[in-house]
Amino acid sequence: MGEQRRKGLARLRYSRFVEDQFRQHYAGLNNVRVRALLVLVACGVVLITGLGMAEHRVSAITATFELAITMPLLMATLIASIQGERHQIYQYLLAASALCVGLIVTSVALRAGLHGTPYYFGAEVAWIFTVWLILGLRFWHAAAIASLISGAYVWGLVHWGFGSQEALFESLLLLGANVIGALACFELEVAARDSFLESRRLSDLADRDGLTGLYNRRAYNNYMERVWRQSRRDESQLTIVLIDIDHFKDFNDRYGHQAGDDALKRVAEVISLGAQRPLDFAARFGGEEFALVLYGPAGGFGHDLPENIRSQIEGLAVADAGPGGRARLTVSVGVAIVSPGAGRSLAGAVQLADEALYQAKEEGRNRVVVREARLVHIETGRFRASHPRCAVG
Repeated sequence: MGEQRRKGLARLRYSRFVEDQFRQHYAGLNNVRVRALLVLVACGVVLITGLGMAEHRVSAITATFELAITMPLLMATLIASIQGERHQIYQYLLAASALCVGLIVTSVALRAGLHGTPYYFGAEVAWIFTVWLILGLRFWHAAAIASLISGAYVWGLVHWGFGSQEALFESLLLLGANVIGALACFELEVAARDSFLESRRLSDLADRDGLTGLYNRRAYNNYMERVWRQSRRDESQLTIVLIDIDHFKDFNDRYGHQAGDDALKRVAEVISLGAQRPLDFAARFGGEEFALVLYGPAGGFGHDLPENIRSQIEGLAVADAGPGGRARLTVSVGVAIVSPGAGRSLAGAVQLADEALYQAKEEGRNRVVVREARLVHIETGRFRASHPRCAVG
């Protein structure tokens, strides 16, 4: 978390998965205000275009730009703002809408200046501040849009031969507005990122299993829903590994609950080492049941890692067995390698791993069974009634 904070605040970007969560959070912070502003702006564009056409002061090209390009963009942005799962495209639509409106404001202000009403320049400055501070654009998006709008205005000053003093004065005012807006926007995003990480840290504490430090079942359920959607978008594989300690109740009865707790911690340490990449995830359901979710192409990795985990746990000396030596635990492991798509469901993927785990137990325990969705037909889950993990999805 500390590394995420340093990178995220310095470069305004976290690792991929955390960054995606932040962007969705950040978009939601401003949605209500932005929706109202989008409606007002759309009404303003229609009014400006209508008055210009009525007085024959707007060319056909300008009217087309305002009504056929800007208005549909504003409507698409408004629709995307209501759909939380479209937060990525929403930001791009919002940036494009801000640019189009900014170009309209620039055109109006320049034409007004040519006709002796320079106070319309105030609308240009106001929209620059709106881009930086009101729309909720992330810093780098706001910087790009504000720069393009300001550049277009300065180009207009030069192209239409405004007086040198007037052009210099307005250019310096625009520069000052952009500097102030940039500093404020940067600080606002830094504060939002810092608050987001702190909230995430507190949520992370609530999502951890108190004994092993792995994520708990609630966190697993939430994570699986998110990573399933992510893998479907990326067309990437998921490997779901379900791990069950063999005869753990007998171990607990023989060596005591303290030895059982110590054994669970040791097993959890081995399992957690398998979740090394940003989107990998290790969880404890409760009791002696664990899950490991690996994001990305499986290849040999999806087969070798579960076997390595099984053999490492078998090699642990987890309790004093008396003069005869040290007691050991074994685990049964079920692995499902799936490629999320239109014909797949999350519940079916978890069921496939459950079927593999059941097969490992039926065949004598202390073994790994791997199933790939493209090679097998999912049977009716015999673990479904007794294993709450199968309710996911």
